[in-house]
Amino acid sequence: MIRLIASDMDGTLLDSQRRMPPDFDEMMAKLYEREIHFAVASGRSYATLKEQFQDYLEELIFICDNGAYIVYQQELIGLSLMLEEDLRELIQVCRSFDGKLLLCGMHGTYHEYFGTEEAEEEVNHYYVNQVLVEDNTTVEDGVFKIALYDEKGAQEHAYPILKKQFKDRFTMQISGKNWIDIMNTGVNKGTGLCRIQEKLGILPEETMAFGDYMNDYELLLQAKESFAMANAHEDLKKVAAHIARSNDEQGVMEAIREYVL
Repeated sequence: MIRLIASDMDGTLLDSQRRMPPDFDEMMAKLYEREIHFAVASGRSYATLKEQFQDYLEELIFICDNGAYIVYQQELIGLSLMLEEDLRELIQVCRSFDGKLLLCGMHGTYHEYFGTEEAEEEVNHYYVNQVLVEDNTTVEDGVFKIALYDEKGAQEHAYPILKKQFKDRFTMQISGKNWIDIMNTGVNKGTGLCRIQEKLGILPEETMAFGDYMNDYELLLQAKESFAMANAHEDLKKVAAHIARSNDEQGVMEAIREYVL
């Protein structure tokens, strides 16, 4: 029996226009009646997710920033802060190839001006608690994730450079065409889901998970009933137990109705 459902947001629960499923409220009511937990597992920050799900802050579980920041019933239960010396070195390396950085901290999301209107629009969509700074190295806050934006392409350009130098110190996950999320080693959506399972006494065999990109890889491995979306990265489909219909076809909702409700 499924007792816990975890879903990625962009490309998974949200359609291509970044809209919520029209029957999300109805689905949440049915899950609540059956005492089935629902976790939003996203690369987005908690501040952003709070705005989107303000009516469900007590009901939902939030695995934010790819597992670096975990909230249950509005209480922070998981946090992995980066070491200041590692952070400064990473900033310098990213500057060497013109990578643009967002520093996700306890009191804000800090960044230097990205330089293009397109890049700034991306930042505005995903992060609501922005603090514009002249120099990222001057930020005085606990930082738990760095989001790197690379105009030349995350997988082809930035990722090989970062992997060569930091593979033993950071988890680096490609979260979009131009984005890489960087957290401490061992931090990912899968370890975040595992923490929730342990807290609630729920087994992977009682868990369903949905994703579309490689930052969802570990999330799917932590759930027996794992679903890659039809629009998912091909490598993600290889580890999924099932293939759901695309995000534009409301694949998450359809699978929940079929397998759970």
